[in-house]
Amino acid sequence: MTTIQPRLYSGLRDRLPEQMVYRNHVIDKLRRVFEKYGFEPLETPAMEYYDILTGKYGQEAENLIYRLAYRDGKTLALRYDLTVPLARTIGMNAEIVRPIFKRYQIQQVWRGERPQKGRYREFTQCDIDAVGSQSMLVEAEILTIIDEMMTDFGFTDFQILINNRKILDGMVAYAGVPDQLRTVCRSIDKLDKIGEDKVKTELSQNGIGTQTIDKIFEVISLSGTDVLDQLEQVAGGHGQADAGINELREIEQTLNTFEVPTNHYQFEPALARGLDYYTGPIFEVVVREAEIGSVVGGGRWDTLIGQYIGRDIPAVGTSFGLERLIDAMKKLNLLPQVKTHTQVLVAPYNQEVMPEALKQLAQLRRAGINAEIYLEPKSFRQTFGYASRKGIPLALVVAPDELKRNEIAIRNMNTRQQIICSLDQYVEQIRSLLQAGETF
Repeated sequence: MTTIQPRLYSGLRDRLPEQMVYRNHVIDKLRRVFEKYGFEPLETPAMEYYDILTGKYGQEAENLIYRLAYRDGKTLALRYDLTVPLARTIGMNAEIVRPIFKRYQIQQVWRGERPQKGRYREFTQCDIDAVGSQSMLVEAEILTIIDEMMTDFGFTDFQILINNRKILDGMVAYAGVPDQLRTVCRSIDKLDKIGEDKVKTELSQNGIGTQTIDKIFEVISLSGTDVLDQLEQVAGGHGQADAGINELREIEQTLNTFEVPTNHYQFEPALARGLDYYTGPIFEVVVREAEIGSVVGGGRWDTLIGQYIGRDIPAVGTSFGLERLIDAMKKLNLLPQVKTHTQVLVAPYNQEVMPEALKQLAQLRRAGINAEIYLEPKSFRQTFGYASRKGIPLALVVAPDELKRNEIAIRNMNTRQQIICSLDQYVEQIRSLLQAGETF
């Protein structure tokens, strides 16, 4: 028999059951908060026409789009993110924006990147976007959602970095290169990855002079609690800087109203986010102690939908990178201890008691308790070993002697202690134990 060597392409991963439990835990929390704030679910196809995706992200990003070898190799491609497919969806269904459309989307995307820590060729984005409003209240609400989620996941040392593409427009105008916004943004977006010297070298290679580069770094080096005032003094009156600064002040005022802690966010003039479709406020989240890059990112994209329908519809959104979130939570020990959704393993003593054990299994499931049965009992050592490996917290021991007394045993797999209860009370006993954290 010919065998095929099992293997995976680099940057792709199987997700085993324990990993899926963690993923579902994070996704469930995200979904609950998204829906609490009025966002509704949407899905789009994995494949899009190639021309739908191109011309939206910038050349460096578009080099990472996976083309599909269908017909001429230029017809179809795998989606690069969820924002452009949303814009295309609005273009085909513009009537759903009445007056605002708030959607969340949790799906896979693909990028032809070199795999490294926190970067994969296939990963899951968890997006929220609000389409139809120019109000900065939308940005403030999305930033509030980000803060709530990061806190709920257990992160204590994170920063939401906020800037505005209009401020960056003012920066390049101040530096004397008003037509180089996209080039400059793509370079300074790499500041954390490659460092200041290499960014300056890249800018120079793109034809930007030394004095201009110094002015750019004069702006992006500003910091402190009064950074918006500093920006106004340095870049105010240039390009769209004043409009961008005023928008950030509006956002700050609303964040204060929503009682978002001021130590959870900061205005960061060096934040650029290299994708070309951003038009206003931009933001991302870093967890520095995780050393994994940004785990959340987004911004305003007011002109993208217009490429499909000939008129602009304002929009703003953000994306939670699921894999990076989980990697950061794992490193900081923030993932739940639960490894399985099974709450009880029914453990028959032997095959003779199997009919009775199946009755108890059915009763547990009817009561809404996740349960499975050990199918081929030979010894409790094997049965309990299976429960321990899977992380099942409780075992229901079905044995002949207890059955004769109309009783049954419940075993805590963590403490290895057992309690005996009557057959007509064990379901409520198990429910109480699960609610109390399975301790006795």
